Amino acid sequence: MPTISGMNRFDDKTASRRYRALLKGMMDPVLTIGFYGIIQEASDSVAQMFGYQPEELIGENIKVLMPEPHHSQHDSYLDRYRRTGDTRILRKRREFEVVRKGGTRIVCELSVSRVDVPGQDEPIFIGNFRDVTDRKQAELALAESERRFRAVFDQELQYVGLLKPDGTTIEINQTALERTRVDRDDVVGLPFWETPWWHHSAEARARVRLAVQAASRGEVVRFETDYLSDNGELRSVDFSVKPLRDAEGEISMLIPEGRDITELKRAQRAETSMLKALASIGESAAVLAHEIKNPITAINVALRAVADHLGEDQQQVLEELAGRMSRLKYLLTRTLSFARPLELRKTECDLPELLQSAIDASSAMIEEKRLEVCTELESELSVHVDADALDEVFVNLVRNAAQALSSKGRIRVSAKRAGPGQVSVAIEDDGPGIAEAMRTTLFQPFVTSKTAGTGLGLAIARKIVVEHEGEIDVGVSDLGGARFHILLPSAQSPRL
Repeated sequence: MPTISGMNRFDDKTASRRYRALLKGMMDPVLTIGFYGIIQEASDSVAQMFGYQPEELIGENIKVLMPEPHHSQHDSYLDRYRRTGDTRILRKRREFEVVRKGGTRIVCELSVSRVDVPGQDEPIFIGNFRDVTDRKQAELALAESERRFRAVFDQELQYVGLLKPDGTTIEINQTALERTRVDRDDVVGLPFWETPWWHHSAEARARVRLAVQAASRGEVVRFETDYLSDNGELRSVDFSVKPLRDAEGEISMLIPEGRDITELKRAQRAETSMLKALASIGESAAVLAHEIKNPITAINVALRAVADHLGEDQQQVLEELAGRMSRLKYLLTRTLSFARPLELRKTECDLPELLQSAIDASSAMIEEKRLEVCTELESELSVHVDADALDEVFVNLVRNAAQALSSKGRIRVSAKRAGPGQVSVAIEDDGPGIAEAMRTTLFQPFVTSKTAGTGLGLAIARKIVVEHEGEIDVGVSDLGGARFHILLPSAQSPRL
């Protein structure tokens, strides 16, 4: 008959075999760790996760699996626990980096339990590891995706939201909330047309509701409307709603967007008012010029008739008077040209040919001063312009450059592509340049840097360029003098 001690040895062996079998079958690594941090047992699954065979870990300190600074500090952690019982890891699940054999790292979810073994003075610790590297990477990828989404969603220029297909508000971007001082909690969960932006008008609410319903059927809706700002002001918005479809093609969300166009609308109204005023001025100027030019012509005829009956000294006075009358007539003609609305007759033109024609028109002055003219003109640059109007601009700029130069000066005329749908023209010289204080007003009427002139040439040039949807400015050339730069739409650019 077996003795009690024999039965205990049998039970111990059975328990030991069962424990080893349990360790062998565990999918997640399990380590038995002594009171001083030495690994006593290791499941077979450590090989796949940590790269160590179980026998390689048994007898090693658990810190062999720890990165710095925990590797160097782990002994002090255990010492503190043995002295005080203070622990930060027992009975808790924590994410922890583990150093695999070879130095690579994985992220594990770690739980550590204390086990008091009967008959032993010191407890042991059971550590359970689960590889969560993939989950952690997925979380990081999700966080990065969320960060990128927020960067776009909360960008400064647009008001953007997310709606359920039935129009319930899911999210509104920070820009819309901050600029209208609306709290997120006040709008999330509401039908979008019932949010505070549309409280000012039943018509606006109805229009937005119909737009949302149309978008839920797959349509893209866009229109201009008004919304209520934080200070009670009605502001204009370019508003749209479009559907967002999932992988199966079903409408999963709606995206309302808005761009504040209040200032744009004000500018358009101001421009319309200004154009009407200019048209009125132009009509008045035409009448005034007609009324003045006829008497001037009559006076010139009379002066020539009288001159035949006067002495030489009196004839010189009359000639000077006739010159001033001609100058007045020219000034009236230029003023009329500036005030009258332009009627452009646009055709597709070769830009280098227009520039070369302007140079040829100034050839007499260029040859007289023995100026050097350098051209840098790209080929096949087409523009959709009124050739006569643009010729006036180019001739004016080339002659201005020639007039600013002394003998043997240099002029450079260049044309090139300047990005999508644009061409660039520059007319430069090595003359004295234009004072910085004058550059800001140079394109205004009756402003000139020359001792003689009407001060209308550059004002007319700017008007012509702007009417061609272009830009003109003045700066400093690397030649040392003035640089007039013009941007124009190319003939291939889209015209809305």
